[in-house]
Amino acid sequence: MKSRHISLLLLVTLLSATGVSAQGTTAVSTPDNPFAEEKNKLWQPYRITPRTGAQHVSLSGDGWELSHTNAPITDLKAPRTDPFQTSIPNSVHWSYYKAGKLPHPYYHKNSDQYKFMDEKAWYYRKTFPTPASAKPGNYVFLCFDGVDYFSKVWLNGTLVGVHEGMFGGPSVEISKLLKSGDKNELLVEVRAGNWGNKATDYESLPRNSNGEYMIEKRQGYNPRASGRIIKPWVISGSSGCEMFFSVGMWQDVRLEIVQPYHLERPYLTTTSIQNGKATLHFASEILADTHSLGYQLHPWKNAQMHHYDGRVPGTTLSTATLSVLVELVDQAGKIAFTQEKPFKAFKGRTWFEDDLTVTNPKLWYPNGLGDANLYTVRVVLKKDRQVVDQIQFPFGIRTIERIASAGPRYADRWENWQFVVNGRAFFVKGMNFTPQDVLLETSKERYRWTLEAAKKMGVQLIRIWGGGLLESEHFYTICNELGLMVWQDFPIGNQDTPLYPQDIWEAQVVQNIVRLRNHPSLAVWCGGNEFNPYSYGNAATMGILERNLDIFDKSVSTAARLYVRTTPDDGSLHTYPDMDPTWYGVGYRYEPWISETGMHSMPEANLFYETVDNKEFTGLGRMWDKAFYKDHPQFIHHFTEYGPSRVPRMLSRASHITDMTDPTIEAVTEASQVGAGEFYQVFSEKMQGNYPVTSGLMPWVFKRHWPVIAIQMMDWFGNAGAPYYFLKRTYEPTHIAIDLSRLLWKPGERIKLPIKITHSLTGAIPAATVSVQVFDDTFKPLWKQEQKIAVAAGTSVSSANLGEYAIPTDYRDRYVLLVAELHDGSGKLLSRSFYYPRSLSMLEDQGFYQKYISDPIPWPTLEKGPCLKPTVAKTTTSLTSLVVSQKPTGTDQSQLRVKVTNTGKVPAFMAKIDITGTKRAIVASDNFTWIAPGETQVIDLDVIWREPSTRPNAKLTVSAWNATSTTAKIP
Repeated sequence: MKSRHISLLLLVTLLSATGVSAQGTTAVSTPDNPFAEEKNKLWQPYRITPRTGAQHVSLSGDGWELSHTNAPITDLKAPRTDPFQTSIPNSVHWSYYKAGKLPHPYYHKNSDQYKFMDEKAWYYRKTFPTPASAKPGNYVFLCFDGVDYFSKVWLNGTLVGVHEGMFGGPSVEISKLLKSGDKNELLVEVRAGNWGNKATDYESLPRNSNGEYMIEKRQGYNPRASGRIIKPWVISGSSGCEMFFSVGMWQDVRLEIVQPYHLERPYLTTTSIQNGKATLHFASEILADTHSLGYQLHPWKNAQMHHYDGRVPGTTLSTATLSVLVELVDQAGKIAFTQEKPFKAFKGRTWFEDDLTVTNPKLWYPNGLGDANLYTVRVVLKKDRQVVDQIQFPFGIRTIERIASAGPRYADRWENWQFVVNGRAFFVKGMNFTPQDVLLETSKERYRWTLEAAKKMGVQLIRIWGGGLLESEHFYTICNELGLMVWQDFPIGNQDTPLYPQDIWEAQVVQNIVRLRNHPSLAVWCGGNEFNPYSYGNAATMGILERNLDIFDKSVSTAARLYVRTTPDDGSLHTYPDMDPTWYGVGYRYEPWISETGMHSMPEANLFYETVDNKEFTGLGRMWDKAFYKDHPQFIHHFTEYGPSRVPRMLSRASHITDMTDPTIEAVTEASQVGAGEFYQVFSEKMQGNYPVTSGLMPWVFKRHWPVIAIQMMDWFGNAGAPYYFLKRTYEPTHIAIDLSRLLWKPGERIKLPIKITHSLTGAIPAATVSVQVFDDTFKPLWKQEQKIAVAAGTSVSSANLGEYAIPTDYRDRYVLLVAELHDGSGKLLSRSFYYPRSLSMLEDQGFYQKYISDPIPWPTLEKGPCLKPTVAKTTTSLTSLVVSQKPTGTDQSQLRVKVTNTGKVPAFMAKIDITGTKRAIVASDNFTWIAPGETQVIDLDVIWREPSTRPNAKLTVSAWNATSTTAKIP
């Protein structure tokens, strides 16, 4: 649809347009004129709340026909191309793949076969019976929770309206259009956000002298300057996703059936928790003989908002006897609170408000601080003592506030970054989150796998990044259950938005504020990612957001939820340095909050064997060569933001692990992951050890939205890589770290070995022991010190000085292996960390040495070694494994418990547990780890059996860099 200029007078109509209501307040098209869409636009801010039981009818799932045309239809009876059966929610792309009509869009360069999809007008058709509960006089709302992007809706041949925007709506009242006791036909047209403005094919662009695409020559739709289209850039053909542009019915479709007297948009907040009691405030709209789609939020022209206009204002009281019942039911099914109060309502809309006092509440805590206790809130409206409407939703009793962090303020805009939940201050262990899938596969099972892996990693806060989505309901529901706080960006990323249609933007904003505000997991609202909310182009956009947060989520100004305009800003930092990560402890020691930071790595080799032509696995040590792309088209296709100038920072770290001259795909993927893992470990330890000056960390990024080379903890298939485990160990509740001043040393220097213990549990550890042991790179013990220490309760950082180790003057171009351990008073191992600083001859060059210790210079490549893996492999040990138990955890999912024992005389280094012989994804309780001689570790493996037919061939594989791989049949 081409951009249109809309008069202010018409904008008033746009916001209040509703479709057919019981009163017939809005003109719609008729079967004789089914294309009169200009008179019936459906974007508006009022969301219809989902009901349960007979009041709610889902139209999602199977039974939909999908077809297309080259241009929008002008005759409902005209034939459409290639109709076939599909299900929703889905994108058009996944519908084609799941129907077997096209190969997997992420494999090889199959995406080329999907390029036509944003050029077509798509038609979803479904028939459904009129629900028995749709009795005469009741309102029936047809609600779409997300259509991407332009849509038209016909019911039984009548156009009920048109809509723009993918994050809620359209919703329309359809009771007069339903066929009593008969089938109804629903037809929905969907067109992509770039309709009529498709961008130049990315891979056809010329390259510059550095071998990088000349993106400035791309014409048509620009994801980073999207004009009037309110759509995140990651799913709109931007960085790393240039080959995809999503389109389709990506969220649920439902009918909600209510009586003329009904509830809408209930809102519950926690106002205080003290002395064993929680005070909650409840509010809900009560509608009497009307519905909310007939209202407008405000006029879109200059006017006084509420004034005498020559008529005496008045209201009409309803004669009905009304009452509102509110119940809180705990997770055991016990009613923890119930209260019913009478209510006098006006005809039209009236707000019911009440304060609730819950005795001995079970509080909702973030992961690692306590249980994420949930209640089901039931709200019942009674009219003349009969139940006429019911709504229920999950809720957690908790307060979240922020106080000033301990460091100095050095800018005008400065937020309080110390989080306090239910009165407990703590360091927030966070993570950034891009969409689960670039083509909008949003199944609950995939979300649960990803979010449970985040919980097991120790994550407490997930930021939904502004280049991504306002997520599906599954996401927030699972975060509620798992104790994962959510930082929700609005979908603005890296752009000015002067052309955003303000009415459409406001409709999307308000619907999502109302949709999400009761979720206890929702902790932070944010305007968006890496954009300037103060620019002329964004001032109106931010004004609309801020005013509606003030109207519709008053918890932002209380102790329930927080708001920041953008990140980075207000004392939060985004940083992607290529340096020794110990510099985080120097350069960022006054930063209160790190919102983004990370390091590139490659997912495991199995991913490339499955998705890339294996003939391209040559010359991988020269990825930085500007001519590399010519012989590696599929490999580059799966490389986010590929540019020869960006590659060396990843390979330089890999060069410390394995020879990068001409590596195999296995060698380069593993080495890049371990190189990145070391980076994550050190900067996480530095920032946590800087508490309370630094009070939160959100590394980039948890999971990738399709199979690519990029910064990631987990690949698209759901397999956790080495960076996941390196960061996971630092996110444990009690963690010991050696506070190294740097990773590179010259022979003869003395390495100071101070210890920091970060602790987040309520109990103290009064008689702990810390130890540090130094080995050479043949695992020969060289030095050991230990010391008693008392670890304070609550969020604390404890320090100990264990002295220093002098590197021998002839110990040159070798690794020094360091192991720190924390034991409690009974001798139980609580935490272990290991490091491998280098003693390098290059630091004997005084010029290089001074640069390295004085400035955060780029990480050096070790073109001639030493390489860590072949070095430690020379001193061998042996491992055995035993599958202790196996239990199913879901469809084609299970958990294995495995005992791994080091039966040799030296430590097992980078011990890894894996499953071979089948396609799988694994999240282990630990991996790429250190196992001492004689030690047995119990490791849990959560597994997705991605290819059930080959599951009988699966074998458990246990190995280390210095231990031969052993395999065992999985019973």
